[in-house]
Amino acid sequence: MQDGHFSIKSMAISSIAGSLLTLLMAYASGSSFAALPFPIMAVLAGFLITGILEGLVSRDVNLLEPTISAIVVSMVLYFALPALQLRGFQDMTTTLLVVILMNGIVLAALGGWAGEKLHGTIEYGVREEPVEWGWALCGIILGVTATMFTSSTLVIFLGFKLMEHFVAYLIGLALTGFIIGLRSRGIIFEEAGIAGFTTVVINVDIVCIALGMLELPVILSGLAIGIVTTYLGGWIGERVHSSRSPVPTRSATSFFGALMVPRSK
Repeated sequence: MQDGHFSIKSMAISSIAGSLLTLLMAYASGSSFAALPFPIMAVLAGFLITGILEGLVSRDVNLLEPTISAIVVSMVLYFALPALQLRGFQDMTTTLLVVILMNGIVLAALGGWAGEKLHGTIEYGVREEPVEWGWALCGIILGVTATMFTSSTLVIFLGFKLMEHFVAYLIGLALTGFIIGLRSRGIIFEEAGIAGFTTVVINVDIVCIALGMLELPVILSGLAIGIVTTYLGGWIGERVHSSRSPVPTRSATSFFGALMVPRSK
C-alpha cells in the first residue's frame, strides 16, 4: 500500500477557501432569511464543499487533511458568525453552534472521500484507501445501535438519570470499538475514531431533537470521553485479535495505528 502524505499546502488552500466560501454562504443565507433552518443548511453545505475541495486539491489519499480543514473552518465560524450578527442566526446559541460545527466536521470528512473519488486517487486500484470505510460504517451502525439500545433499556429499569445513561452510552461505544478491533483483519485505529466521533454526533443530534438542547459542557465531555472509550475498546479488540493472528493483513497507516500493533516477542 502506498500511504498518503500529509500536505500542509493543500490543507491550507482548502481551509482558506472553505472558510471564505462557508462564510459567504452563511452571510448570504443569514441576511436573506430570519429563521435558522436555511442558514444552517448553507453552513453545512459549506463544510461539504470544503471536504470535496480538499479531496480534489490533494495529491494523496489522506483523511487527516479534510478533517483539519474542517476544524479550521469550524474555528473561524465559531468566532465569525456571532460577530456578524446576521438576522438568520439571531436565535442561535453557542451550544447550537457547536453542535452544527460537529456535524459539519463529519460532512467534511465525507466530502473529502467524495473528492478523492472524483480526483481518481482511490479509483481503479490507483491507491488503496487509508481507511476501511466498510468497517467505519459498520462501527457507526453498531455504535448508534448499541448506545441507543443500552440507554433505552436502562431507562425502563432506572428511569431517566443522566449519569446512568452516560455510563450506558460509554459501554455501548466501548463494545463497538471492541467488536471492530476483534473482527477486522488489520489495524483499525482510524476506523474506531471515525465510528466514535460520528456516533457521538448522531447521539447528540437525537437527544437534542427528542429532549431539547443539551448543555455545552455535557456535549464536549461526551465527545471527548466517547472517542477515547471507542479507541480503548478498539485497542482491546485488536489485542485479542492479534493474540489469535499476530500478523495483521493490513498494516498501520498512522503513528496512532502503529501503537496498536503488539510488540513481537
